[in-house]
Amino acid sequence: MVIIFGNQKGGVGKTTLCTLFANHLANMGKKTLVVDCDNQQTISEKRKLDLKKSPKVKIPYNVQTFNIADVENANKLMATLRAIDGVVLIDSPGNLAQQGLIPLFVNADYVVCPFQFEPTSVNSTVMFILFISKLKEKFPKMKTQLIFVVNRHDKRYGKQSELELWAKTEKDLERYGYVAPRVDIKVDMQRYNTIEVLDNQKKIVGPTFDFICKKIFGEDKQ
Repeated sequence: MVIIFGNQKGGVGKTTLCTLFANHLANMGKKTLVVDCDNQQTISEKRKLDLKKSPKVKIPYNVQTFNIADVENANKLMATLRAIDGVVLIDSPGNLAQQGLIPLFVNADYVVCPFQFEPTSVNSTVMFILFISKLKEKFPKMKTQLIFVVNRHDKRYGKQSELELWAKTEKDLERYGYVAPRVDIKVDMQRYNTIEVLDNQKKIVGPTFDFICKKIFGEDKQ
């Protein structure tokens, strides 16, 4: 199974959620591989730092980097990943202009799309949906499903009109995919690593990840 964390807007927390979800899957006993296709290679660099801090720690899953600049190589990558027994998570760049992204999205099982309740992020998500829809028109065999996640949600803010608009936004998104429980903005989310989900983080992302696992595996957390 191949799951991509992507949106055309950067800064929505896809790398953080991808890493924490990898930790979550590993904790469930799922065979997991992370492929870091983001130009910044944040997950790969964080793994190096984690191993430097704790060189004897047991690695729960491997992290590999891959440059998707070449479309042919991206096609070969996806053919290889789809043959893997386990779950592959891909952290994608926040730029849809790269042609190498097309084979990734066309051949993925799911795309987890984080966004935030602010106009630029919502508009970018709408554009991302249109991008995926056009790909499905061009590639009829494409079965990729979308899972939307409101990330860094601050419960302290929002007028009544805004709360109603946000609820409507999520309701509208259900026409295009699954809408997972929101992930609250917490300082603990900034302390993530590539080894394990910390106890405080479990409380924050647990409901969201349990929802996603139920959708993709047909099961609750183990």
